[in-house]
Amino acid sequence: MIKKIFILFIVYIALTYTSNAQSITDEIFLQNEVYKEQVYVHLNSSLLFSGEKLLYKFYCLKKETNKLSDLSKIGWVILVNSDKDEVFRHKLKLNQGQSYSDFFIPSNLPSGAYKILAYSSWMLNAEKNYFQQDIHILNPYQKENKGLILEENPEDLLQTIKPEASSNFKLKINKNSFSHREEVVLNLETSTEIMGDFSISVRRVDSLSKPKRINSTNFRDLYQNINWDFSDTLILPEVRGSLIRGKITDRDNQILKSKSLIASFPGEESQVNIISVDENGNFNLTISNDLAEDEVLLQLVDHKKQNFNVELKQFIQPDITQLDFKKPVIAGGFKEYILEKSVNNQIENAYSSTKADSSIYTKDRGYFFKNELLKFNLDDYKRFPDVTQTFIEIIEYGRVKSNKDGTHSILVRNQNTNGEFTLPALVIVDGVVIQNHDNLISFDAQRIQSIGILRSKFFFGPEIFQGVVVVETKNGDFPLEFREDSMKSNEVIVTQITKKYYSPDYINENLERIPDYRYQLVWNPELNFRTEGNEFRFFTSDLEGSFEINLEGFTKDGEAVSITKTFWVE
Repeated sequence: MIKKIFILFIVYIALTYTSNAQSITDEIFLQNEVYKEQVYVHLNSSLLFSGEKLLYKFYCLKKETNKLSDLSKIGWVILVNSDKDEVFRHKLKLNQGQSYSDFFIPSNLPSGAYKILAYSSWMLNAEKNYFQQDIHILNPYQKENKGLILEENPEDLLQTIKPEASSNFKLKINKNSFSHREEVVLNLETSTEIMGDFSISVRRVDSLSKPKRINSTNFRDLYQNINWDFSDTLILPEVRGSLIRGKITDRDNQILKSKSLIASFPGEESQVNIISVDENGNFNLTISNDLAEDEVLLQLVDHKKQNFNVELKQFIQPDITQLDFKKPVIAGGFKEYILEKSVNNQIENAYSSTKADSSIYTKDRGYFFKNELLKFNLDDYKRFPDVTQTFIEIIEYGRVKSNKDGTHSILVRNQNTNGEFTLPALVIVDGVVIQNHDNLISFDAQRIQSIGILRSKFFFGPEIFQGVVVVETKNGDFPLEFREDSMKSNEVIVTQITKKYYSPDYINENLERIPDYRYQLVWNPELNFRTEGNEFRFFTSDLEGSFEINLEGFTKDGEAVSITKTFWVE
């Protein structure tokens, strides 16, 4: 059923996207046949010091069932200060409605009240339809803290952590009190098999006041009285990946009509694309894979056309002008505690290279025709001084043709005959389409790592090319020699890189000489009890005091799970 709705939805948006308004029938279809989304974000804390990390897990859920959504493939998280300015904007690649990331609180970020907002583009078809959580940031390194209220004896500041548990789940800990660097073992007890997706944070309890953290069992209260409206402008969900919208015009602001636009991302083999531009100069580009670089190069198919502009349209975002902020209240008696924590954070950051998180990079999938490429690694052959001679001596089935106007074209032979193609091949250098083949001919052949040949017709969007030549330079960085005025460079937001967060193992690692002043004992945004056997282990640090375990998530049936438990280290 879901697949049928998804197919109908794709057909629908293809037919109606060019309309300025939706008919009553269209609105009924969107209201009744396409499920709505809500977002919940699990934060490690709602109070953070400079030098600490804001850690979060993003859950995109179906409003109707509370199950994870597979509609949107991109999620957005922004941090806003009390002046309504963005501190950061994160784009997340969603895998079955989930993703996670972090933000290091820098020393130049002022103390004060902030808000985390999180949403999918599809959710913005309704007003104020986003997750929001108040957080406080405390910067002890600034002389003036105008974003705080200091009081000697504030009332009702301290929060009592009450153990919480979902009805069908209980968190069992091997004991209630631990020593320094001791192993803690958690077990999730339930009468049924645990099938779901969860995140867990274990953190020292701060005595300072902080905003109440929203959990997975009450987050739906944020979405009361939300009215989805498709009667005017339809904001499309990012169902295939990140959607980039733009417009091209002549330098005199005249609209360019019926042109094809080539989009390339330097160093990204899997992102080469050609897209159609409508009669008004508008175009849509979908990025389906992860990007390592934040630059896109756009060029018209007619590479001689230089006097045009490309404008990428601003991403759609919620209205933040009506957000309310309340200044944090800090008791004057906590000066020593704040100083101690700041020193401990500095020590931890001094050992950040030893305790570094591991980034998980997605391997570039390569050109979709990669398996058909006949590849020549030039280091396997005698090197020649120029590209033309390299083609003559090494690159079988390819050659450089001298044109009557003094320019050059690169051609390849058809694999089905001994004949030669009569039209130039599509040439790609380090992931970027090169329309001016002379730039490759004049390039230093010693800087080329390999040349690949595709010996068949290549359908590239609305264009057909007779073969493909793929060049990889030794540095793989798309050298400046290939850049032309006809290539318009634009910056895009890349998705956040996922990580495996650091957690010491005092049983199998020799860490005696490394100080351990971790306030955040563990953060695991991908807790999976099916693989862990309902058991989860971590180690305490050299700090003493009360520590809070907070587990959040959702079962496969859409049941929210929120468990809070405390233990002591002494």
